[in-house]
Amino acid sequence: MHVPGRALPKRNAGNGQVKVKHTLAEIETYVRKASQATGLCWGLAEEAGKAARWLAAFDLPGPEISLAHLQQLDGKGHKKFFPANIDGRWRAQGDYLCPIVSGAALADRAGQMLAGIEFELGEIAYPILLVATIGQAARCHKTTFRTSWAHIRVNCYENGIRIEGSRDDLLLARVKSVNCRHSTDLLPQQLPSTLAYSIESDIWNAIDKLAFKTYAPATAESRTGAGAGLTDND
Repeated sequence: MHVPGRALPKRNAGNGQVKVKHTLAEIETYVRKASQATGLCWGLAEEAGKAARWLAAFDLPGPEISLAHLQQLDGKGHKKFFPANIDGRWRAQGDYLCPIVSGAALADRAGQMLAGIEFELGEIAYPILLVATIGQAARCHKTTFRTSWAHIRVNCYENGIRIEGSRDDLLLARVKSVNCRHSTDLLPQQLPSTLAYSIESDIWNAIDKLAFKTYAPATAESRTGAGAGLTDND
């Protein structure tokens, strides 16, 4: 069924995968709800939704990476993914750092980066999600922040990005260390798009399935009160 305002499914040439275009607003909303479903608090869920939207605006796989990370977090105690030490090299309380939590903490310290302080993070999942939060901080402060790991360097500007390195390194699921600092580098090579982002239907369905967990189940009382009443007072 066609939904007004949403493009009909498109079939990808070559691999037969069905892709559907979704607006950036839809992506943010659904990833936020999916994040809440895995147990993230409202504020962090909002950050997750914004990160997925920010990446999708640059035609990067924000929704796909977000889903992969949320599936890792689902049903686990989130505290162990939080930073335990932020005075020196950041490390997780338990396993590895969550890029959503670490990104929010770094955004709060954007002023320190502007003052020349560099931040070193230990083992962290999906650093591209960290970049998304740093990118939003760069836009807010109208400056440039650089995030680097492995053989990747990503500069986030007020209104664009510059990526140096391979796509494989950019999309790594886990890295041993990440560096974040202020930069005065060149102009961006890519600007954000206001267009919709195409997502494979099975990925979107998985995000939707997670998001659905946040909805309150229907009850006899809610069904009774639904719809128009018997009395028309207009």
